[in-house]
Parts: sequence; structure tokens; C-alpha cells
Amino acid sequence: MQRNFDALSAAPFDLAIIGGGATGAAIALDASLRGLRVALIDKSDFGGATSAGSTKLMHGGLRYLANGEIKLVREGLRERRHWSRIAKHLVHPLPFVLPCYNHQKPSRLTLRLGLSLYDWLAFDRNRGVDPMQKMPGYRAMTVAQTLGLVPDLPPQLAAEKSDAARATPKLTAGLLYHDGQMLSPERLCLAMVRSAIAAGAVAVNYAEAGDFIVEDNRLIGVQVKDKLSRKSASLMAALTINAAGPWADELMQAGDTNQPQKKLVRSKGIHIVTRNLTRGAALAMPIGDEHLFVTPYMGMSVLATTDTKFDAAPDKARVTKADIDMLLTKTNRALPAAKLSAKDVVFAYVGLRPLVADMDDTADTTYGLSRGSEIYDHSQYGGVSGLVSTLGGKWTTSRRLAEQVVDLAMQKLDAKPVACRSHVTVLACAPRDDLGRFMDEMRARFDSFDTPRIDLMSRLYGRLLPDMMAADARGLSGLKDKLLAARVAFAVSDEMAVTLEDIVLRRLVEGQIGGLSQQQIELIADWLQARLGHSEIEMKRQRKALADKLKRPK
Repeated sequence: MQRNFDALSAAPFDLAIIGGGATGAAIALDASLRGLRVALIDKSDFGGATSAGSTKLMHGGLRYLANGEIKLVREGLRERRHWSRIAKHLVHPLPFVLPCYNHQKPSRLTLRLGLSLYDWLAFDRNRGVDPMQKMPGYRAMTVAQTLGLVPDLPPQLAAEKSDAARATPKLTAGLLYHDGQMLSPERLCLAMVRSAIAAGAVAVNYAEAGDFIVEDNRLIGVQVKDKLSRKSASLMAALTINAAGPWADELMQAGDTNQPQKKLVRSKGIHIVTRNLTRGAALAMPIGDEHLFVTPYMGMSVLATTDTKFDAAPDKARVTKADIDMLLTKTNRALPAAKLSAKDVVFAYVGLRPLVADMDDTADTTYGLSRGSEIYDHSQYGGVSGLVSTLGGKWTTSRRLAEQVVDLAMQKLDAKPVACRSHVTVLACAPRDDLGRFMDEMRARFDSFDTPRIDLMSRLYGRLLPDMMAADARGLSGLKDKLLAARVAFAVSDEMAVTLEDIVLRRLVEGQIGGLSQQQIELIADWLQARLGHSEIEMKRQRKALADKLKRPK
């Protein structure tokens, strides 16, 4: 998978897709599989913004049932199954614990009814999936079983000041259900990009959309700037798809002077990676009017999430000390025995959820807004033709949203109808065989490495593992880790990584869990500079950018 900026101007395309996150990558894959000529660009790295700043879940959205969004939940559960089939190595089942306290809402009965409905809506969850991907229905647990999975759960909840007159809630039971977890959202997005390229697409990261090219009120292309070489190109396409996530409304305004009928409300969610707080299960716990999620990840725990309205420009989204304090406070309310403090924060990251709202919506909160998506065809609202914007959505349903966008694109291009294949096409790097058998083969083939590490590599790289192991890692011996060296080399030679942040935070999972020393990061930076010829000024900028992402706000 090689970066080729010049290919953007080599010939006109059917679709030009702006935004290389989950939605844009899924659209590129679907359209390419249907025979369309596709160009995909992103102003930074693929999956490097909102798609990376997620809770890493593939889920139907249990809490959406409370809003009556049955159709959205069913869609999510169906898509969860598709992901477990086309990306079996990167999506896996995750058990969730719902603790039940008396004198607390929602009640145990309400939770059981909700989980029964959730299971019913996921009636086909195990149809055609790999044996390692099968999910059982929910079940009830005793207090002892519940504490066995989440030892820090308090037997009694501290009452709020406003609830002082009420009885103290006591832990009476637990409920266990399953949802899906992405091993690495960044690598899953990259897998879709790779698969789209294999199907004929052109994909270029660090390619920023500039001025739109409009003739007779029809958008026919976009000027693109290469942020690495500073070259420019005219990307010409019959149809332009705006898949810019939290930046989508900015592109809508840049490409169409007509007043849009929909707007985006940005919800800021931060996540904290900290020491392990559970025993292999995730915790989902109501805290006031919100929820706390504690999910296991690479031997650590991910705390999620805040949900606050963000009115500033998307590029200004940062994790602040107030954000971290807010999430730690919420976690310590749920798990007081954990006694988490800022010192326990290994890594913190931010994501902006782009939520769709009507223009007259004046809500100050975002927690209750729908996580659904909409497709905005500008020409249908009196705007410029040749531009379609995708608004809202989430990781789990990005493939389905892409299917709907490409259906519309085929109609607008007057192309011969071709059925969607993305839900049945295994991603390019996914094992074709039974996952357990594939992992056994990789253990035998690379028996000089310990089993847990090769198992993790089998899941992260899938069928590309042998290629990764054969990467030319000359110059990286100072890492004193042959496997790490091969992964770094492969990231640059075959995964379009061009910056230090690309490698440390998105191609290697260790960067997010404190698994790389500063000395290793410096060695990687020196090697990258020599490999790609970055200037001293550029490498200074890259080192600072990574350091800013890794440091804890004070």
C-alpha cells in the first residue's frame, strides 16, 4: 500500500471522497467493489481523528433503547455481526457487567427487560460467524460472581446529597451481556483503505481539500494540497462525497453557498487509559443521567466517556485537566475502592462525535441526541449539484451508511445498478480460514516468539503477518526488539505512515498504553528522519506533536 499523490490528478474519477475516517474509508471500499473509480483523501492520517477517538466498541447501543430508537439498535446489532465476519481478526466479543443496586434507576427488572429486547433484536448474532466470535445471550449473576469480574464495585453506593432521605443502594446482583470491541479502530480503518486500494481506489493521506471547482452550479472537482511536498493537484470527479465527520459542516459551507437545512452539533468525548480495573469484562454503570464505561484493553482499562457540547472549531479539540478530573470523579463515584488520581492516567485522548440536528435546535446538552446519520444531497435543497454530505453516524454503522451513500451515488451517476458487496467481502488482511486455525499456524510458523505476542500480532495484522515479519528493518536494531523493528519498518514501507505520530499512536498499539519508552520513540524518530528525508525542523515539529498527545494536561 503506497502513497501516490500524483495519481489524484491522473484521470477524472466517479467519486472524490473527502475524509479518510471510518465513513470515508467504508464509502471508498463499497464504491470500489461496485466498479466505481474512487479517490479518497484526508488532510491528516487515515482514521486519525474521530475514528481513533472512540471507545473502541462495535455495539448496537443498549442505552438507545431508552430513547425508543429500536430501528437504530437493530441496525447496529446487524452491522456488529457483519464486522465480526469481514474483520474477524480486529473485532471480537466483549462481556459487559451491569451491576444491579436496589433503590436505583433503572431497576433490575427494567435492565432485564432491556437486555431481553437487546438479545431479541440480535437474533441473528451468531449466523455465519467464526467460532471465536459467537456471543451468548445475557444472564443473571450473583453478587459474588459480579464482584469476581469487577472487584472494585462497592457493595453499597454512596447516596447523593439530594437523596439523603432515601435508603442506601446495595448491590443485589449483576447482569452479563456481550457486545463487540475493536482491537484497534485505527488498524480497522486502515484495513478498509487497503481493501479499497486492492479494489482499484486511489487513497492519499495528508492531502488537504482546498477550493472547490464549480461550473454552472455544479461541483466538478476540488483543489488538493499535498501537506508533505507542498504540491497541488486538481482532483476532478463526477460526484464529491463529504465524509469529513466533525468538519463536515465546514465543507458544506465551503462547497455550497446555499443555507443548509441541517447542522452538526459536536459532542466532545474524552477517554482515559489507566491500570486494569476489571477481570476481562467491561463495566457499564449508570452515573446520574449518564453512563460510565470501563473496558479492558491490552492489559489496561479504558475509561469512557464524557459527553459535552463543543462549540469551538474541531481542530481545537483537546483533552484538558478539567476533562480528566471530570471522568476520574465519575469513575471514583462508581468504583471508590479504585482511588484513581491523575497519576494513574497513562494516556488520554479526545474524539468529537458529529451529531445531526435541525437548524432551529437550541439544545445545550448532547447526551440525549440521536447517534443516527443522514445523507444530505445538496441539489435536493436548492444547492450545488455534484455534492453529497454524510452527517452523523458512528463506527458500528459506518458500513451501512456507506452502502446507502453508494446506492445514491450510483443513481446520480446513472450507473448500471450493482448490488452492495461490502457486507460479504472479507477485508484484504483478514484471515480467510477459521481464526483459531490461522492463529495456530502463525504460532507454529513463528515459534521463536512467545505465544501471547504472536497471537496479538495475528489479530493486528491478520494475513499480512508474514509480510510484516519480512519487512526490511535495517537501522532499527537499537530497539533491541526484532518484532517491534519489523512493525515500524512495515508501517512506513507498506502502511502509508509518514509521521512519528502515525507510527507510535496508530500503527503500533503500544503507544496508547505506555508500552514504548522515550528512548525507543527517539530511535524510531531518528530512523524515520533518515528513511523519509524529513528535515530537522520537520522532525522537531513531529516530536512536539507526539509529545503533546502523550503528556497529561496540567
